[in-house]
Amino acid sequence: MPLLIGGGLVGVVLIVLIVLGVRALGGDEVGSGTATAQPPTNSTTPGGGPSDGPPGSELGNATGQAKTATDRLQGAGFQCSDLFNGAQGAHRGCFKYDGATSAEVVFQFQPDGTIIGVQLRSEDPDNVNNAAVTFDAALQAIGVDTFGSSEVAKVQQAVRGGEKNGKVGSTWGEFRLSNYGDRLLLSGGKSGTDTFEVPRKQFQTTEAQLIAALRAKKYTCTSLCKRPVGKYGSQTIDGYGGSNGGRLSSFNIRVSGEAADVKAAMPAAISDGFAAVKGPDVKALEAFATAHSDGKSYAGYVSGWRVEITGNRIGSDFGSLNISIRPELFYV
Repeated sequence: MPLLIGGGLVGVVLIVLIVLGVRALGGDEVGSGTATAQPPTNSTTPGGGPSDGPPGSELGNATGQAKTATDRLQGAGFQCSDLFNGAQGAHRGCFKYDGATSAEVVFQFQPDGTIIGVQLRSEDPDNVNNAAVTFDAALQAIGVDTFGSSEVAKVQQAVRGGEKNGKVGSTWGEFRLSNYGDRLLLSGGKSGTDTFEVPRKQFQTTEAQLIAALRAKKYTCTSLCKRPVGKYGSQTIDGYGGSNGGRLSSFNIRVSGEAADVKAAMPAAISDGFAAVKGPDVKALEAFATAHSDGKSYAGYVSGWRVEITGNRIGSDFGSLNISIRPELFYV
């Protein structure tokens, strides 16, 4: 959600979480299948082609259906990057922010560009119509060439007919639709194919080690580590290492307060947070976070992690910026 600070749009988030192969759209809300194929070899490094997305994310090669879908989504203002792109296939995400509206189209495809799995989300808590319009535009961008116009029409009819949560049959495969009005989600897999498992990601740092490092920097740590910002705000850092507090599979930084205080505190919060975690991806993730505190919203894949940069609008003079990182979740 955008953050309004000082009359300008400032969104910053970075989100990270892990999954052992769940969905990218929201757990039990969408997706009931299992990804059974192994990831492509050398798949944890994105393809080396140019990217239309944020610096630090990359977009590899694509042909056929995947190229057509990517071109159409980019033309509609989506930023695309690859989680992996190898000889056996690829996993691509295209993301868009427009005011209170956010949307994503995540899909996997074979080397010839054939799309084998799709997850689509659109939401706008302020305007139900905007959520529906963005969903329909994204559906057509990926679906007309991939599923066929008649199959796209089936999904459109289910949405217009008020379908809330159920399956939509298709000659391409089977879709699962969830429609909450302000939030629409669709997932589906191509019949006769197996989607790729996404790489598991963890930092080398445990929850206890994160807390110890932050306490040394004068943070007060309970369920998360916190330090005051300005008169009313705070900066918090936390990570999740599973039920036993093991190595971190998610990492979050949040700064809230008056506009000037948030802007001033964010660089130190980023520095403190990333100094407290260890792993081969930390430098790239910190660079991405630092480079994208520019008031815009971003999402993409960085070093095999899913990164989202957005903000929460709390008022014209008070707001929060979030940084959240997690492994991708994909389940169709």
